[in-house]
Amino acid sequence: MTPTPADRDRRAPDDALFPPPPTSPAPDAVASAVDAVAEQPWPTPGAVTGVVLAGGRGERMGGVDKGLQTLAGLPLALHALLRLQQQRGGWIGACLINANRNLGAYEAFGVPVWPDLHGDFAGPLAGMAAALTHCETPYVLTVPCDSPRFPLDLADRLCQALMRERADIAMAAAPETDGAVRPQPVFCLLHVGLLGSLLDFLQSGRRKIDAWTRTHRTVVVPFDGPADDPRAFANINTLAELHTLQRDLPLGAGAGA
Repeated sequence: MTPTPADRDRRAPDDALFPPPPTSPAPDAVASAVDAVAEQPWPTPGAVTGVVLAGGRGERMGGVDKGLQTLAGLPLALHALLRLQQQRGGWIGACLINANRNLGAYEAFGVPVWPDLHGDFAGPLAGMAAALTHCETPYVLTVPCDSPRFPLDLADRLCQALMRERADIAMAAAPETDGAVRPQPVFCLLHVGLLGSLLDFLQSGRRKIDAWTRTHRTVVVPFDGPADDPRAFANINTLAELHTLQRDLPLGAGAGA
């Protein structure tokens, strides 16, 4: 699927594959980042809350609630939730969903549902802030509701990389249609100690994920090896793309496929 300007919040530009630290960070920001790394516990099995981000407007689908559109007989958000619950390594404990409408429909999936802290559809970062506010674990792993085939070793590889690099944040990177490997920042592992920084960023009116993650020590984890599915992080933006994927799925394929 060809990236469009509307996808900018879903990925960072090419030069952010290994994002550098801020060139002139404020002293307070440096101190906060150092303290966060020094004090945070590292991920342990069961200590990561899996979060499905389904709080968008669905504008490119005509305003429908994207997470409730069906693929292979299941809502897209339920595909994402099941993929989180099937993650290898036992890192994922509880799960929750971030949604801003049709909350009862999402609650039927059997996990807590939390809307954004402010009702202005402020984008994925607002969903991350809601998750960090309401989770009961030291880490959250966020995924979008419209990528039903993300890897089953996503949590394991992000947790391992975060600990290896002693980072605050770990995010996935994957090949796109032009062959370039780019960050997919909505697939993000982050510590609850970052909530204050994130709320300050949102209150300043800024919305871009990569602009916020650059203010913290972030490790980008490529999923471009020979055994990796190059389509694993493909997202569904339009009803036409949903219908195409439905047509191309093998007979009987579902969330675990």
